[in-house]
Amino acid sequence: MTILAFPTQDRGAQRPAVPPETTIVRLTLAEATDWQRNIVAECRRQRVLTPSLPAFLKRAGLMDRCTFLSSAGPAEPLCFRHLGVPTLSVLGRAWGRAVINQPDEADPHVEFAHSIGAQYAESIGAGEAVFNRVTVSGVGRPFVYTHALYGWEDRGRRAVLSAVNIQTLH
Repeated sequence: MTILAFPTQDRGAQRPAVPPETTIVRLTLAEATDWQRNIVAECRRQRVLTPSLPAFLKRAGLMDRCTFLSSAGPAEPLCFRHLGVPTLSVLGRAWGRAVINQPDEADPHVEFAHSIGAQYAESIGAGEAVFNRVTVSGVGRPFVYTHALYGWEDRGRRAVLSAVNIQTLH
């Protein structure tokens, strides 16, 4: 009888938990990339969220750089509707499959999700763009990125567009 031995990948092992650490620094839009400023300018121009914004992003080749969240109703949470390439490059495709069409608060990276969720809420409440540099460790490889956030609220429904520029992956 032949015995086959398969190397264990130790999938069930508990790895040491490194608490996530997120530092968010508010910047001015003047510090954003040209393409982030173009997205914000278009959001301001349109003032309301309609299908013409995604159409603009696709025509300009910018849709893949953006992550989009929206709520289904007034009391509903924001859910991930579109995940951009920069977001998937740092958090992974498996993460993307797990969170698409799910509430942002169900993100498995709870502490990170809460800190970024506060920024989403601020951009919705402000009715104006929010631009930050975000430094993250304890969620995979450490990374630094900027995001230009633009939020909307209409009859209780909310939405946020996040134009993400990854600056460094460590």
